[in-house]
Amino acid sequence: MDDLKKLRYLECVVKEALRLFPSVPSFARTTSEDCHIKGFKIPKGTQVVIVTYALHRDPEVFPDPEEFRPERFFPENSSGRHPYAYVPFSAGSRNCIGQRFAQMEEKAVLAIILRRFWVETSQKREELGLVSELILRPNKGIWIQLKKRRECVS
Repeated sequence: MDDLKKLRYLECVVKEALRLFPSVPSFARTTSEDCHIKGFKIPKGTQVVIVTYALHRDPEVFPDPEEFRPERFFPENSSGRHPYAYVPFSAGSRNCIGQRFAQMEEKAVLAIILRRFWVETSQKREELGLVSELILRPNKGIWIQLKKRRECVS
């Protein structure tokens, strides 16, 4: 557990991947009070859909939003960012209860793989054919090659 906490850059990589491809691409909520957003009134009781996939691509919050830049999540680059500008696991009282476990599991699995292998793909992002169902996924998977590193750190 202590070693996982030290993998700060890997954590930024995971966060940036989830920014571009959030597990939950959208979620719905019902407003509990009247809201005003950019001059528009949203009355209490309105059902709204938050499209995480689009929210995470707001160029005012994430400049050059289509570029993969893990550095966006360095503490000095995240300070002042609205807490709901990045919500890969939903938000508020109904966010994913397994969020911390999922991130810890992702870091552990990636750390084990990356210590032993180089990971490559020839697929381009536009070839993924994303399907937005309950979760966001590529319709034909992601094809990768693992190449064993010459010197494996145990």
